Amino acid sequence: MPADEYHSDPAVVGHSALVSLLHSPKHYYADLQRGRKVTPAMEFGTAFHTQVLEPERFAVEFVVKPKFDLRTTVGKENSAAWDAENPGKTIISEADKESIEGMFAALCERDDIALKIRNSYREKSFFWTDEDTGIECRIRPDLLIFDEITGDIIGAADLKSAQNASKAKFAREIGDRGYDLQAAFYSDAISEALGRRIPFFLIPVESSYPHGVASYEVGPVTMEVGRKKYRTALQLLQWCRENARWPSYQLGDSEVIEVPSWYARSVLEEAI
Repeated sequence: MPADEYHSDPAVVGHSALVSLLHSPKHYYADLQRGRKVTPAMEFGTAFHTQVLEPERFAVEFVVKPKFDLRTTVGKENSAAWDAENPGKTIISEADKESIEGMFAALCERDDIALKIRNSYREKSFFWTDEDTGIECRIRPDLLIFDEITGDIIGAADLKSAQNASKAKFAREIGDRGYDLQAAFYSDAISEALGRRIPFFLIPVESSYPHGVASYEVGPVTMEVGRKKYRTALQLLQWCRENARWPSYQLGDSEVIEVPSWYARSVLEEAI
């Protein structure tokens, strides 16, 4: 299924929408009404995923535009001619192209990761209706990993562009960026479809040279945290739809706020 078709119905929610809801319903609804703002980081991530999952398409659709001197008539004409010869192509910088190719090479250098990529169905779409809320849901895992002998699905994985792929640093990213929610949302849906549990992997690769890479199986505690988060988000979305309300950070009156307890302790103990 093409990505455009997968994303075509805004009433069907994916993990990104649920993460946005937990930010606040107001932010989710703004994205729904005005369209989610595409950031440079998101564009880079799309290009990186295309290189890994659809390398032939990347070679054709993602191009580096030559530099033209737009101060001159000739430069403007050459730039316009280049644009006319490359309709519909996505322009990326030379630096980004170099980073993406380096990241792909780093993934391929790890035998276990290269095997996961090679023996996988890529970007397969799943759709279902959540039993508790009636909300239509969807997922599109990067990799459905199969056993090369039996053909059985033995795992699922998602690729991540990261600043730091070390275990300590990336563990924080998992919670901050909603990767825990994604892992549980994906894992539960795939397990329901297969009738059995399979491991779910997060594969971060650093965008900066020398492009450190890692592969982490998401553990049971993180899965449980993510499951609680996506269930909370689905219930919140159900309430918002039924009440036609999309509140920001609070539903009603002002609340008392305190600095984090660790910070308070550090300051107060130092004062003593």
